[in-house]
Order: sequence, then C-alpha cells, then structure tokens
Amino acid sequence: MLLPGHFRHDWSVLVDVASGVVLLGGAVACVAAAVRRGRSVARFAFAAALVAAVFEDGLVIACALATVGAAGLVLQRMPAVTLLSWLDAALGGTAVAALIVALGGDAAPAVAGGGAVGALALSRWQPGWALPVAVGGLGGLAAGPVGAPLAAFGLAGSVWLREPPAEQGPEFSRVVLTAILLGAFAALVLLGVGQFTELEAVAVGLAIATVLAGMARAGLTVTDRLRESHRQAVTDDLTGLGNRRHLVDRLDAAIESTSARDGTLALLLVDLDGFKELNDTLGHSAGDEVLRQIGPRLAQILREQDTLARLGGDEFAVVLAPGDEATASAAGLRLRAALERSFAVGGIRVHVDASVGIALFPQHSRDALGLLQRADVAMYEAKRMRTGHEVYLAARDRHSRDRLLLIGELHSALQAGQLVLHYQPKADLRSGAITGVEALVRWDHPDRGLLGPVHFLPLVEQSGLTRALTSFVLDRALEEIGERRRRGFDLTVAVNLGPADLLDLGLPSEVERLLEVREFPPEQLVLEVSEDVVMADVERTADVLDGLRATGARTALDDFGAGHAALSHLKRLKLDTLKIDRGFVMRLSEDEHDAAIARSLVELGRRLGMGVVAEGVEDLAAWQALAGWGCDEAQGHLLGRPMPAGELTAWLQRLAQERPGTPDPRVWAAQRR
Repeated sequence: MLLPGHFRHDWSVLVDVASGVVLLGGAVACVAAAVRRGRSVARFAFAAALVAAVFEDGLVIACALATVGAAGLVLQRMPAVTLLSWLDAALGGTAVAALIVALGGDAAPAVAGGGAVGALALSRWQPGWALPVAVGGLGGLAAGPVGAPLAAFGLAGSVWLREPPAEQGPEFSRVVLTAILLGAFAALVLLGVGQFTELEAVAVGLAIATVLAGMARAGLTVTDRLRESHRQAVTDDLTGLGNRRHLVDRLDAAIESTSARDGTLALLLVDLDGFKELNDTLGHSAGDEVLRQIGPRLAQILREQDTLARLGGDEFAVVLAPGDEATASAAGLRLRAALERSFAVGGIRVHVDASVGIALFPQHSRDALGLLQRADVAMYEAKRMRTGHEVYLAARDRHSRDRLLLIGELHSALQAGQLVLHYQPKADLRSGAITGVEALVRWDHPDRGLLGPVHFLPLVEQSGLTRALTSFVLDRALEEIGERRRRGFDLTVAVNLGPADLLDLGLPSEVERLLEVREFPPEQLVLEVSEDVVMADVERTADVLDGLRATGARTALDDFGAGHAALSHLKRLKLDTLKIDRGFVMRLSEDEHDAAIARSLVELGRRLGMGVVAEGVEDLAAWQALAGWGCDEAQGHLLGRPMPAGELTAWLQRLAQERPGTPDPRVWAAQRR
C-alpha cells in the first residue's frame, strides 16, 4: 500500500511517505508506553498494527492486530470478563462484519468494524475513555493512508490514557440486550435476503456465525440462570452461608458416605443467647450486622470439608464429617470461644454468647431430620443447664416436649398472673436486723406446680420476654414490698436484671415510672446485675447503670468472684454494693481457701467504699466470721428460704414478737425454715 511496487505520481508518493512516517511514529509511541508504564497486550498489539499498516498488503492484518489490542484494553480495565461477554463480542462483531461485506465493503473495513463493535460489546458497553479513542484509531486504519493520522493518534493515545479499573457491569442490561437483539436481527435479515439474492459467501458465513453465537449465548444464559436459581435456593441471603435446604442436602450426602465406610459424623446446632433482645434494643440492622460477621468468624475455625449453614433467625448448624463426640465437643468449645469476642456494630461493641447442641450419627439418629431434632433437644438442654454445649441424651428428650409446651404457655402466664415473686431476706451482720429482701420469680403453673427459674428463664430469654418479665418483677416487687413498708417493716428490695436489660437504654425511664406509680422510695430499690452480664459489654452496661443511678436507685454486682470482672471495671461502673458469690461462702467454715478469698473480697469492697453482702450463709460460724471481717449484710438459708409476700409478712411479725429489744444474731439458728 505505502511501498508500491510500481511508480506513481509524486503527490501520491508524498502522501504515502507521510502516512508511513505518522504510522511508525504512532508505533514508537506505543512501544514507549510499554516501556514507561509496563508491558501489555494492547500496547504491543497496537504497535504491531501500526507497523503492519505501513505495508501495502498489511492492512487486514493491521486491523486484526488492532482488534486484539482493543480487546486487551478491555481486559486491562475490566475486573473479569465472562464467557457471556465473549459471546456478546463474537455476536456483535460477526454481525457488523457480515453487514459490511454484504454491502460491498472490503476485508479491512469488515475486520475493523467487527473488531470495534466486538470490543465495545466485550466491555458490556461501558467502554470508559481509552477504548473509544482506540476504536477511532481502528477506523482510521480501515480508511487507508488518508486515515493514518487518526490511526496513529487514536491507537497511541489510547495506551497513554490513565483510567481506573471499571466496576463489573451487569451481564444483562438494556444496552446489552438491545445490542444482542440488533445483531441477531441483522444476521437473520441477511440470511433471509440470501434466499432471494446472491450474497458473498463470507457474509453468509459471518451471519451464520452470528446466529450460532446468539444460540450459545442464550443456552449459556439459561444455564447460568438455573445455576443462580439453585444457588439462591440453597443460600442464605443475609450471610451468604448455606441455608436449611443446603444443610439437609449436605447432611444427607455426608450420612450416605459415612455409612458406606462405617464411620461417624456430628451435627452441631448453634443458637445465639439473647439475640432477640439485642434486635429489639439496637434494631434489626444491628442484629443483621452481627449475623453477617458470625459466618466468616465461624468458618475460620472449621475444616475445609465441614459444612456451615444458617438455619434461620439466630440459629447456625455445623456438620463435622468425620466427627465423633470428642471432636464435636472440642469444636463446640471453639465455636463458643469465637463468638465470645465482641462484634463492632454502629460504633459500639456487642457481645453474644451461644448454646450448642450436639447429635451424632449413627448413635442418635440415622437420618438428617432425626439428627436435627436430637441436636435441637441437646441445644435447649445446654440453655436450660447453662453449660454452653451438651451432647444429646435420650433420657432428656422429654424436656424438649416440655420446652415446647412451656414456650407456648409463657406468653399467657404473664397475663394470667401465674408468675409470682418469692422473697429471700437479708440481715445486718452486726445487729441481726432484717434490712431487706431479694425478689425471686417463680412460675405457679396450674398443672406442674411451682417451677423455679431454672425451668423457664432460658425460655424467657429465647422467647424475647425478658423485658416484659423485668417490668413485671419490678412492678410487683415495688407493690408488695411497698405494702410491707407501709405496715412498718423498713425493707429494701433487690431485683435482678438480665443481659437484655443492660442493653436497654430506656430501662432507667421505666424504673423511674414504676417508682412514681408505686410511690416507692428510690433509695430502697437495689438493682442487681451479675458479673458475667456486666463483662459482656462494660461500656454499655456503665451507661445503663448511670441512668439507673440517676433515678435514685442503688446498684449491686451479683455473684462477685465467680466471673472475670477487672478491678478497673469496678471503678468505672460506680456500683454501690458487692455481693460475694455463694460459692466462696457456703463452705467458708470448712475450707480455708474459700475463707481467704471471702475475707479478701470483703476488704476489697470496703476499701472501694462499697457495701458488701455475702450470699449463701448457711451456718452461724460463717455468720460470725463474716461479721468479724466487716461484711455488712448476709443472705442465705440460715436466715430463711425464699417465701411469698404473705408468708414474708407473717415471718417478720413472728420474728418481731420473738425478739423484743436488742436483737441477738444467734437467734437465726432457730429461724431456719
């Protein structure tokens, strides 16, 4: 083309030489870009295309190389190019090339036009800036010597342009769909016209290639949609983990393979404790964020062959195949340890705990649904016993049926007045005088009799009734003890708060309202929080406790010494009272280590300016030792067991009659119930 084999007039030679110089200059610019900015397919392909265009017979090759370069630009900018995008490129490129050939165009324009449209389709019609510039250069190549400046500046300019990586565009959009339909329509029209008039064989071949590409695109799209539909059917949308259907499928497959080799596998059911209260207090968005963080955290501690799934709500499941009781118990400990680390949600640290139920194949069941049911029973046994994790025992399976019945009855029990309060007295260790009581909830079930908290409190937490129960206990305690105060008994009343209560920033307002309604002196109300509950989220607990103290109520740290509270946290929480855990008091007179710990805790509380209460005082020896160490109050069976409000009144009246004048602490030996 530009180096003719025969003589032409001077003007034509001058144009050819000038075009060649421009094309070679563009090639040098492309090579320079490769040297300065790194090697790439696009830069070398464009350089080769511009060199090929210098030669008379190299125009078609030049257009083909430039097409390769344009595709390279797309690959360089797009994060991933799928097979569907390649089929779109093939469909659009062959359709345009077929039209150009059918309209009488030469090979070079056909290659250039098809390449340009193909590259644009490959980018999903989101070309950025460099690709359109390169497409202009491709058009310049097809135009011959006249288009040499456009070709050189277009191809060389595109490789020097800087642009950030593109976001992955949709495989189906209006533009993409329109381009596919136009390409397919053009090919079908050409094939239809070919039935009545003679077309170039190349045009017919390209049209057929367009139709085949369209058919492949349609087939692959249907396959992908079916695959995506199946993925969605077995995937939890929120966490990206497998869902219940996925778990059952994997569990069935694991059972089949395990049975064939006479092995064992384990199913672990993980249920988050108090999650509903977290949702109700912080909002569902906070709960969803916790759930999204749980999946990756648990997956890190599992083996590659294990299956992790979300069953729904706050329940997760793990299949360990192979897995025996020891492996499953160790995994349960690891899972709970992973969940003990706090979660960052909305600028605060949230702590959750979990209960894990374990069922084994083939010991407990030989099918997936049976294992799920057994693991569920074990999980609720772990909640009831507060042990963290439990392995299924057939002897305990009746509790599962009881649990379902009790959960159904709990909601109406509150309304029907079946929940009652019993009060355990506290006494001043120096004078022996009764100073207050602790309110303890019981369920006076019409069929099962009086149920202790161990039988239903885990169900209260699971059913999301914690706040309703706390409000009930507060109201009833203020009403009943307020009545005893009006009869002349100077009593404080202590009420226990649960984990969900300490997440509720509205609790102080509720306490203040109830104090006003019951006309109860705020300083005579003590709100107790357990050490473990406090340590779950110290900062948020401190905020709630600050609000409670603003109502005038006093605060106490229950079960102190049994958990892992740091002394710095005691200072931050500004508590009024420490209650020494009964585990250090009950055998105080028999175990010198317990005595040493209890004495140290009493001294710690006094040095911090806090009142100290000893729980679990069972004998006079413990009473006298605690009094000698400076402990303020005692609570335990030596004084009296928890009793209803009516019995409490009679007990106080009888005590007042039997102990006229200065009280004698030794009288408690005769007051055991």
